[in-house]
Amino acid sequence: MTNTVNRNISYMLGRERFNFRVAGIVMNGDKILLHQAKQDDFWNLPGGKAELNESTEEAIKREMVEELGVSTQVQRLAFICEDFYEYDDIHMHEIGFYYVISLPEAHSYYDEPEFNGLENDGELTFRWFPMEELEQMEIYPVFLRKELAHLRDASGIKHFIQK
Repeated sequence: MTNTVNRNISYMLGRERFNFRVAGIVMNGDKILLHQAKQDDFWNLPGGKAELNESTEEAIKREMVEELGVSTQVQRLAFICEDFYEYDDIHMHEIGFYYVISLPEAHSYYDEPEFNGLENDGELTFRWFPMEELEQMEIYPVFLRKELAHLRDASGIKHFIQK
């Protein structure tokens, strides 16, 4: 039996939690790939917690292998967000790095409108959404609702603080 150590950069202090998160922005024409956990009524970008001694680029590549079983190509860092919110009665403080990434060319996921991820027995549902629908959806962090639609025209890295 192997002894696995949780290396995620995340900790609890009473009813407060800090997370260091990475997320991937995968575009398919005019669509964006989002995911939703079974217990949630909102969508967000695929990704997860960075680990100790891991760059954010390494973290997003690892997360995509864990969630989708595919190696991704990191294109560029698009956003950094300091996000303060409440989730399940826990006060969250999250630092997120959001990368534009791509799946392997002509991968079958590009042709599937919806599919389940691999991690946690497929509890994550992945779905492609048209960019023009994003502003009306429950997507978190909130800045993504507008910024994702303009991502192709943007350059540089944008920084957001959401309270």
